[in-house]
Amino acid sequence: MLLLPAEKIGILRLMPFSCQRFFGLLICCLLLGHTGCVVMRPNSQQHVYRGTSPTIQQGESDAGLYQPWNLSEFQARSNALGTPYRLVSDSQPTAPRTPPPPGALQRLLPQPGATPTPQSTPPRTQTTSPAVQFMPILGIGQALRNEFRPSNDRRWSQNHAVLQTADFNGNMVTVRNVRFSRYVSADVYTTQYYDATFNLDDIRTIDLIMVPFQGMTSVAHVASSFGFADGRQIALSIEARYEEGEKYDPAAAGLRQFELIYVLADERDMIRLATDVHSNNVHIYRLDFQPHEVRVMFVDALRRANQLATQPEFYHPLTNSCVTNLLDHINKGRPGAVPAGFRTVVAGLLDQHMFNLNLVATSAETFREAREMAKVNWLVERYGDLEYFSAGIRQNMH
Repeated sequence: MLLLPAEKIGILRLMPFSCQRFFGLLICCLLLGHTGCVVMRPNSQQHVYRGTSPTIQQGESDAGLYQPWNLSEFQARSNALGTPYRLVSDSQPTAPRTPPPPGALQRLLPQPGATPTPQSTPPRTQTTSPAVQFMPILGIGQALRNEFRPSNDRRWSQNHAVLQTADFNGNMVTVRNVRFSRYVSADVYTTQYYDATFNLDDIRTIDLIMVPFQGMTSVAHVASSFGFADGRQIALSIEARYEEGEKYDPAAAGLRQFELIYVLADERDMIRLATDVHSNNVHIYRLDFQPHEVRVMFVDALRRANQLATQPEFYHPLTNSCVTNLLDHINKGRPGAVPAGFRTVVAGLLDQHMFNLNLVATSAETFREAREMAKVNWLVERYGDLEYFSAGIRQNMH
């Protein structure tokens, strides 16, 4: 008798093909047309930016910075010395990286400019109990039992291989392994990780990032970005965590086939993945919350990321998704700010719902006007991979 592999035996793979389609159709109906965080399909017309800026040494003055545009186009939000908007990823730290959780693949790809080369994955060791070795049929039950237990020990895709965590020290917090990927296509990219330290007293803003998918206005991915007094931004994307070769499937998500991951990333990674690679629109809304409320949201999100690093959970498009978790953090900062309802489940309607609740800080009189003002695609194309990216794409935010 053959022993079925315990690597990844999904309940869907044990069903006949017709049953898979039936369950897929059923979940699609429940999700109102694949509502939730679904995979962003790449477009054949992709834009690849190769612009780079020189590394800025600490202590250099603003006059010596690489500034190919007029900085007076947008108002500086900090009077501190140095570069108010430069992100730390431009000068990689020399400290050793925090090791990923057991089983994750922390592959630091070549530096920008180098040609990515395929990397082989070492074989994963499997432990088999004596009972399974004696009666291989028991391996089926063991595999199914493991399948319905969330785990951080799987063959993860490159962009989901390393978890982000946070170390707290009083008012200071260090986010470990902030992701910064430069994309040539959805499957070809280089990835770097860096640590970023923030003073929680300097947190100022939270922005809602909406990524509606082409041709489906009610389907979108929802993310957020936290802003600090020195101009730095750190993006948070709550996603289904993919294993190697996996893509999002609503039926599989409804049957708990994906783990949940909190991706803390450089904005140039997350936003340009949506605009340049997947050719989706991106809308950024400044939410109307006070700094002390934003601080509670940010800390709560980081503690949740730490929890997932030791206690993994399954992603679910209705109960444990990008929308439900983000709104949980928002309601921690201001209890009852976003009451539960239909629009808090349909991701593509969240920005309009927040506008109707007067939680969007904008001068627009109508949501249609606010949505148009929040679109940043042309600004992303203009500022590309430059160090003032986060400031540049927000210059029309008012």
